[in-house]
This record gives sequence, structure tokens and C-alpha cells, in this order.
Amino acid sequence: MATLAWLVFFAASGHAFTWSAAAWPAVLGSSVLVTGMATLIARASARGDISIVGPVYALSPIFTVLPDAVLSGTLPTPLGWLGLALALAGTSTLSGGGSLRALFARRDALDALGAAVLLGFLAAVDRWGALALGPPSYLVCSHGATALLTTTIALSTTPRGLAVSTSPANLATVVAHGLLGVTGTGMQTAALTLAPAAYVNAIRRLSAVVAVVLGRTLFREADLGRRLTAGVLACAGAACLLLAR
Repeated sequence: MATLAWLVFFAASGHAFTWSAAAWPAVLGSSVLVTGMATLIARASARGDISIVGPVYALSPIFTVLPDAVLSGTLPTPLGWLGLALALAGTSTLSGGGSLRALFARRDALDALGAAVLLGFLAAVDRWGALALGPPSYLVCSHGATALLTTTIALSTTPRGLAVSTSPANLATVVAHGLLGVTGTGMQTAALTLAPAAYVNAIRRLSAVVAVVLGRTLFREADLGRRLTAGVLACAGAACLLLAR
């Protein structure tokens, strides 16, 4: 769906498509990272509390620093490092005074941490690819590669599930997810061409607070105060990153 939306964009806008052979590693790497990340975050959300999953997922900027330094030659400023530290403090708050080992003994938290690691690397790879091709060209290529990979996996493992997901009853959900994905990744990838990947990734993780509130509102999840504090600390870290130069 996301690939189709970008193809329509090129056809309607007349925007020039650009390509460079040097971008192949970014396109292929992005498809693998997206597939792994989406699998882990979906499993984490399905098996646990989204008010735990959201703040743990917000740790992803920490795992962006090293690959972004290698691929694009950028490192956080002192204020940027403070922002990353606040994000870590927010996740530590989720342990409720206990150890982080106890927190990550939860399967939902462990899956969310795995997704955060992959997302951290993905942000750096996406910045590399977007700088090489420009956001629209990079996104149509990376979304297309991801669609091919996920369709191949689905056909080989759960062909009936793939058929069910494209039934009329689920079509609205699939279309909405695709359009939201195009909007979100489009804005993020454009931002990645303007700032270090760790900064952009951290600011996008403001959704941690929304996850905590929705977890309480929709699913009556416990420990609202502690989990909201964790999300707010992550947001404070994002504010530091926003102000960092």
C-alpha cells in the first residue's frame, strides 16, 4: 500500500526519480530491518501492555548514535547526549525501583527492546539512503523492497493469513495503515536529511506518552503514574534533542 501511494505521488507530481547504485545497501538493509522491527513490535503489543511497550520502544535513539556516526559522520552535541540520557532514565523508571533485568524479564518489554535496537539502526540507514537519493526516491525503493520481502515470507509461512488480511472486512485497516505509514515515514525521512538520525528518532518517540495514556484509557493498564513519568522523561529527552545543535 505504501509503495503504491509513492508511485501515485511520482505519477501525479512529476517529481523526478533518482537512483544510485551506492544506495542498494540502504534499500536492502531497510527492508530487513523494517520487517524484523515490525514483527517484534506487533508481538510485543499483542502479548503485553502498550504502556510498557511504548516507553521501551522510545529507547531506539540510543541505538542510532553509533550507526549514524559510521554511516553519516554525525554525533550528538552535549545537550543531545543529555536528551539520550533522559530517554534511558525514562525506561529505568518503568522498573518501579527494581532492576532493569526485572523489567526485561517481561516478554513484551524484551520484544520492544529488540524492536528499539532495530529501529535505531533503521533510522541511521534511512538517513544514509535519503541523503543519497532524496526522500521520495528512497522511500519508494525501500517500501517496494519491504513489500517484496514481507509478501514472500507471508506466502511461504501463512498464505491463508495473507488472504484473510486482504479480505474486504480488513481492507479498510490495511489501507489506513498504509496511508499512515506513508505520512509518518515521509515526514521522518525528510527530517533525517536535515538533522542527525538520533535527534529525529527521539522526537518521533514522543508517542510513548500517547501509548501510556491509551493503555490506561482503552485497556485499563495499571501503574499510570509511573509509566506516564517514564514517557514524560522520554519527552524531556526529545526536547533536549530538539534544541541541540
